[in-house]
Amino acid sequence: MLSSMTDIRKRVTVFQNGKRVGGKAISLPKKWSEFLKIVSKKLNIPASRIYNEDGGEIDEIESIVAKEILYASCGEHFIHIPKDISYLGQPIPNPYIIGGTPPPLPSNILNFPFHNGGYSVAPNQLLGDPTLSSSTNSTTTTTTTTSSSSNTTTPNVLMTTTASPLIGNINNTINNIPLIGNGCITGLSSCGTIINNNEWISLNVGGRIFSTTRSTIIRDKDSMLAKMFSENWDSAKDINGAYLIDRSPDYFTPILNFLRCGTIVIDESLNVEGVYQEARFFNITGMIEKLASLVERKARSTDVFTRKDVISILLTSSSNSSLRCQGLNLAGVDLSKLDLRNINFKMTNFKETNLSKCNLDNALLQEADLSGANLTGASLRGSNLTGANLEDSILKGANFEDRGGQRATLENVNFKNASLEEANFSGANLRVCNFKSANLENCNFRGADLAGANLEDCNLRGANLHKANLIGVNLKGANFDIRTVSSR
Repeated sequence: MLSSMTDIRKRVTVFQNGKRVGGKAISLPKKWSEFLKIVSKKLNIPASRIYNEDGGEIDEIESIVAKEILYASCGEHFIHIPKDISYLGQPIPNPYIIGGTPPPLPSNILNFPFHNGGYSVAPNQLLGDPTLSSSTNSTTTTTTTTSSSSNTTTPNVLMTTTASPLIGNINNTINNIPLIGNGCITGLSSCGTIINNNEWISLNVGGRIFSTTRSTIIRDKDSMLAKMFSENWDSAKDINGAYLIDRSPDYFTPILNFLRCGTIVIDESLNVEGVYQEARFFNITGMIEKLASLVERKARSTDVFTRKDVISILLTSSSNSSLRCQGLNLAGVDLSKLDLRNINFKMTNFKETNLSKCNLDNALLQEADLSGANLTGASLRGSNLTGANLEDSILKGANFEDRGGQRATLENVNFKNASLEEANFSGANLRVCNFKSANLENCNFRGADLAGANLEDCNLRGANLHKANLIGVNLKGANFDIRTVSSR
């Protein structure tokens, strides 16, 4: 009982690394992993390292003293916080303390909006004030104010500069606090990176505002976000100047945190599959593989239907009815030669499933996982596979041909490394599909819409591309021969 009471009373206060505000009181659990999990949730950061006030790293519960002040980081080293900074006799937030609120500055300093507790000061305002005294080659400039009740002059801000006061772009300090580049006091990102205020941008994601930095957004050079902010991309903005992104803010949060710190942290209330799809949409390469394994483990833990279960469902329904089987786990099941027409398989797991010689005409397979599946000789006329994943799948002789208005929709499908020899895509919608390194030998793309598709390093020997829409197609490294683009 005494031990239990001791555990209850053993509490600590944890701040984010480099901060003196926003701390959380936390009761210590028994396990270190649980402690990190609680800290991450309380501070809303992917905490992985804990330090005491002196910067010593702690890695076990037994080393923590009751009522101790601790600092949590995302993996970066301890950030020392000076304790003797003051301004006009008042304690002010250090620019390296996230979330502080500075006291009013003198009238001769233009106080711009600040981020993470750092001031934004315009050097031209400082230098243009007639009350400032300086010499052309001096290294110190002092601003002063005169009290109405006395003739004493009190220094407000000591500004040390390495340039002429006539030059606007300078390196200087205010109260020995560094001003970097154009004179803006820097802040810190959530993981300790020093950030200039000019780097900060706002994103309006599905109605929720996110503040981050340009360097964070473009960290993954191959991502869609990097292209939006590093190329000449015409991005829409809301009335407050925030960049508009029409995606779910809940699923975007783990994406942004990963770009900040390189760690995947997903709240228990979020669906891992949703975060995975979001990472694929933005092409965050560092997340996709890790999340794919998480999704796979989750799928394996779910009960898998058998061939017998599927046949039982089919026997109780008409072949013309729109049977709803969306979200089922059919991974690895042998469903070969079954009649699966008109069935709704949206977001179903068909990973490594045998669907050879199946009839999937007019089936809804939108966002389904068909990676590694065998669809040899399957009929998919009029089917909808928008956003489906068919990486490493086998579709030899599969038929997607448009007959009498039954046009297959395969927009944005991933066919990477797939085997598609002699598949018939005549008249199909294949816009923005990824066929990288796929085998398309003797495929029929007659009249197909391939606009924006990626055919990099594909085998297109003998493929029929007659009347196909090839606007914006990437054919880098593709293998052609004399039979390609025939008129048969």
